Amino acid sequence: MTPEDVEYVRRLVAAGTIQGPVLELGAGYGGNTSRQQIQDAGLEYKTTDLTAGPGVDYAADFEADDVTSAFPRADFGSVLILNVLEHVFAPITVLDNALRIARVGGTIVTVTPAMWPVHNYPRDCQRLLPDWYVTFAERRPKVRLIEPLFEFLGRGHVSKFADGQVRNLPPPWHSGITSLYTRGVNKVLRTASRGQWAASHCAIGAVFEKL
Repeated sequence: MTPEDVEYVRRLVAAGTIQGPVLELGAGYGGNTSRQQIQDAGLEYKTTDLTAGPGVDYAADFEADDVTSAFPRADFGSVLILNVLEHVFAPITVLDNALRIARVGGTIVTVTPAMWPVHNYPRDCQRLLPDWYVTFAERRPKVRLIEPLFEFLGRGHVSKFADGQVRNLPPPWHSGITSLYTRGVNKVLRTASRGQWAASHCAIGAVFEKL
């Protein structure tokens, strides 16, 4: 998790958007999780991953058809899917299963990179853009995308970068001489289509409410 991810979760906890009991997906890989933040807030915290292991409460494959049988109490207040969806082949199935085990009024919190270097663990399948989240909510009658929490993490609300119906990625962190130099090189080498203002590292945070 990046500092921006941690800050996003912190704000959601402080606002009461993340509710207990909390289930975090992909928490068995041995890296940073939201455990401390969630438990410090006095919320019950559980984890799941593909296989059983230290720190994993439930072994479940969220790309399977239905995971409810793996969870004796399928009424989580929040399901956290942080930096997971880019690693799966079927992110829609993962979200649908998360919704199945969340209670009505509960939330699904996601963080995914929109632009990021390839990072195989165990595979790196895709990058999801803002319209993907909007379309997912539109096609699920009992799901609401909470617009005020729809963000390019560390950059601002997604709408801040919208031009009409186009939700552009934020400009890069280094938008001065370095970016101008890069655009110039692209122009000279006739790769100008790659010279657009785009961030090299950019993640999206989104929260869905189960209606």
